[in-house]
Amino acid sequence: MNRIKLGNYAHISISVLDLQESSRFYELLGFKVLYGNNEPHPWALFTDGSVNIHLYQFSFVSPALHYFSNHMQDKVLELMRLGIRPGQQTSKDGHRVQSTIADPSEFLIMLMHHNDAEMPKPDGDLRCRLGTFGELSINTENLGSSVDFWQQFDFTILNRGEKPYPWAILSDGAMTVGFHQTSSFTTPALTYYATDVHERVQLLKYDSFRNLRELKDASGTTEGAVLQAPEGQLLFILKGRA
Repeated sequence: MNRIKLGNYAHISISVLDLQESSRFYELLGFKVLYGNNEPHPWALFTDGSVNIHLYQFSFVSPALHYFSNHMQDKVLELMRLGIRPGQQTSKDGHRVQSTIADPSEFLIMLMHHNDAEMPKPDGDLRCRLGTFGELSINTENLGSSVDFWQQFDFTILNRGEKPYPWAILSDGAMTVGFHQTSSFTTPALTYYATDVHERVQLLKYDSFRNLRELKDASGTTEGAVLQAPEGQLLFILKGRA
């Protein structure tokens, strides 16, 4: 199988209604702002040390993955030779070109024609109060189709299982994604792992984080939580190690 690595840098892009409100939320979780601007719309790039997220006060299907490469035009041609025809947009000033592809679950991958060496990679200084970033979780109706699609882009399977439903975790070194053939969630989520889930959840409740739902086992022990950001983005906190 021919494999095309999409880029050496990727971040998760999230559409927000109010950049200031969403920024405060992620900063309270421990994210650090790297930089931002108001052109062409208000935006800011954040990091938690293991993954970068881009908050953008503009309406688009969210979340999405943005990949950057100064060879993206060549990669787009390779995609077309594989029968994948990306959509393409050019900024109003003509300086930025963005191509878009969708996976079998209609999750969007944005391909930016920009030098990835200029993008700030996560520094490894883990600071998120939710734990350690594990994956961008995506629900799928057909695990096999999703895995086959993403493997075209140099993603390799890190782990795979059938219980409690078919799932697989893949990575290309720049981003880790998890595919879950389930209806237990329907929008992509940022998933974090921690061994001290109960303590972390209690601290979040103490700090009055709204839209926090605990996940408990049959004995009533906290096994995780679902947190919703102001713009609607879901964040999962699960017991375990990333």
